[in-house]
Amino acid sequence: MRIVSLALVLAGIVTSNAHAAPTACELISAADMSAVLGKAVTAVADDRGGQTKCTYEAAGGEIGGAYAEVQLNWGDGVAGMKGAGMVEPQLGQVMSRLAGLGDQATSVGPMILIRRGSDLITLVISGVPDSTSTARRIYGLLDTRLPKSAAP
Repeated sequence: MRIVSLALVLAGIVTSNAHAAPTACELISAADMSAVLGKAVTAVADDRGGQTKCTYEAAGGEIGGAYAEVQLNWGDGVAGMKGAGMVEPQLGQVMSRLAGLGDQATSVGPMILIRRGSDLITLVISGVPDSTSTARRIYGLLDTRLPKSAAP
């Protein structure tokens, strides 16, 4: 899961762009995510230098329980998708393109990268029966709550 993120950082593909915007935990509250995942979860923020991330977990961190991460990297959409394309030869068997999510989307195992305009949204979802439809619901919330972005 972290392989692609690490590969993007090591390749110098993803840049840091400071951006005054709402945080991931502000965009999707623990109550909102609990409704999406079908289990009560808590939210923990991790916001720094051009990105915002919120991790949602069932209380007690039960193994195999509902889990989601929502990370937004402002201005890194095109670079992030190029980075994913660079690692496709090594990870192609666990990668697939997803239609209907943002402007461009691909999944790598439980991680889904979505380009929305110039921004990159990364979702990591586990412990739910259908992570693709869960990702669509999460993206739907983000899309309605984020300002309309300009094309890259």
